[in-house]
Amino acid sequence: AQLPFFTLVTMRGEYADFNPWQGPMGRATQGALELMGITVLRVSEPDQVEEIVRAGFDAAFEAGERVAVLLGQNLIGRKKWERK
Repeated sequence: AQLPFFTLVTMRGEYADFNPWQGPMGRATQGALELMGITVLRVSEPDQVEEIVRAGFDAAFEAGERVAVLLGQNLIGRKKWERK
């Protein structure tokens, strides 16, 4: 079936991720999606979010494409976990 598909993916294993087990999947995400025939758009800067998400959404629901927008880990900043 050629159904439209749109997803937002918040990335892990990138910018300052302290969990080493997140790295391999973070590095493989884009390639895995592309192998499935999904167009991948990536957002790395806050001022790009609206434009790129809108473009992906339009490609999916106006053109019937399969699109994933990867939101880079640096958008949410460095995680800091504290023990209580």
